[in-house]
Amino acid sequence: MAFDDADTVYCDIQMPLLQGKEFLQLVATIRASGTHLNLEGIFADIEYELTNSIDFVENPPASGDWFPTRQ
Repeated sequence: MAFDDADTVYCDIQMPLLQGKEFLQLVATIRASGTHLNLEGIFADIEYELTNSIDFVENPPASGDWFPTRQ
């Protein structure tokens, strides 16, 4: 099945850290079950985004490391 911008949906969800960790576990469990193979790529993306977001909250970059400096 081919996709284009006309049939693409976007989802941006914010949640507290503990809910993010629980959601990550849920997605990992569903993904590991192998029962939704058409969503494998989506589950992988969700896991990647949640893992990065959780890491950012738990280990914030040092001040000044957020953006490149202008020289």
